[in-house]
Formats: sequence, structure tokens, C-alpha cells
Amino acid sequence: MILADTSGLLCLFNVREPQHAAVRDIVAQDVEPLVLSPYVVSELVYLISSRLGHGAELAVLSELATPAYTHACLDREDLRACADVIARHSDASLGVTDASLLVLADRLGIDQVLTLDRRHFSTARTPNGRALTLLP
Repeated sequence: MILADTSGLLCLFNVREPQHAAVRDIVAQDVEPLVLSPYVVSELVYLISSRLGHGAELAVLSELATPAYTHACLDREDLRACADVIARHSDASLGVTDASLLVLADRLGIDQVLTLDRRHFSTARTPNGRALTLLP
């Protein structure tokens, strides 16, 4: 399984992105759905809507509703863990979207994240101290 960050999904949906082909190939090779945090979905839909409009927002929501994606839920303990991750990485200005992926990685036993955000994910660690493999 692969977690998907907002930047990875933006690249997947935009054929003009320089790494689009690499991201598309990774997604095509993985037989399991991409795992999404609700914060990733919210951030992605906001960015798509503000940049490309209502029609693009609806298209992305329709795509995210397909079986190609699994939507993970976060509970109170996960939110506390997100706060701990953010506090531990305060020098990196890590936000709740990225922190939620690190928390989900531990809870779900996932080692890979589809992201172009090297600044945050190259140094960030899960609550259990694991580094994730960054794709592409």
C-alpha cells in the first residue's frame, strides 16, 4: 500500500507536471488503492477548486470516489499523535496534512508515500520513529 500526499496527487492529475509520468507509472504498477488522509483530500480539493474552478473540483471528487483510493479515518488518538508529530518537527513547520500521513503510516503499517514534498518528508519521522520511502 502507498499513502498519497497532496503534491503526489496534484502531479498525478496534471499531465504538465514534470514528474507526471513517473507518478502515473508508480500508481499504475501498484495493485492496491492509494491510501488518503481526509486532510489530503481537503487540501487537494481546495487547491484544485481555487486554481482550476468548480468543474475541476467535481472531476477530482468523482475520481477520488473510485475504488482506486482508500479513505482512511483519523480518531482522537490519531489527532493527538498528529499534534505530537507536529510538535516534534516544529523546526520544519510540518502541518496536520503531512502529520496525518505519518500517523497513518504507523497505524496501517505503510512504508511508502507518493509525494513531491521532499522538504518535509525527507526528514520527518512517524510517531514510532520510522522514515518513509518517498515516491517517485
